[in-house]
Amino acid sequence: MILRTLSLLRSLQGASHTADEARASVQQASDYRWLCDQLRHGTVVDEAARLADGTPALAVALAYPATAKRLAGGSWPEPPEARERCHVAGTHACRAAGAPAYRTLESLSRGVAEGAISILRDAARFQYLLERDALELAWRRPQRLPTGLAAALPESSGASGWFLLTLRVPSTTPPPRLTGAWLDERLDRYRRILPRPG
Repeated sequence: MILRTLSLLRSLQGASHTADEARASVQQASDYRWLCDQLRHGTVVDEAARLADGTPALAVALAYPATAKRLAGGSWPEPPEARERCHVAGTHACRAAGAPAYRTLESLSRGVAEGAISILRDAARFQYLLERDALELAWRRPQRLPTGLAAALPESSGASGWFLLTLRVPSTTPPPRLTGAWLDERLDRYRRILPRPG
């Protein structure tokens, strides 16, 4: 099953792609699916944001309690002022927020079941976000969180502060609800990242 997954991905990507590159595609697809699942908990905090290439975007914020386990995953300074000046980006931002690392044999089997094409599609969507610096994570004190987001969070959960994961999505109008399907549509529409039909 595992060899079949890698074979499918490599045949779709091209013979020059290695097994490690195929695994990287699975990881990116896994990160993207995690992000889509988390999106429903987010709040639009900036309707005039921009991607790195200048594309108009909405900034969506997701907050996670800064637990001891999450803080241990990075070298965060002790003074709050210094800690708030630090940030991580891209894949590291997702991992710091709690996204699992799907670098297991089970994840590759799951890839076969769902289809190699869907893995490449989601990996391409995630790569689009990475290339445009659309993902960033920073630590914030409760009083420094965006107003709209802070109102929806339980006060008891942020004793050690919050990790704020910000995702910039190419769009100018907030949707009625933040969903993974909406994120798919925005990325596909703006940059045509889907593979062309064979």
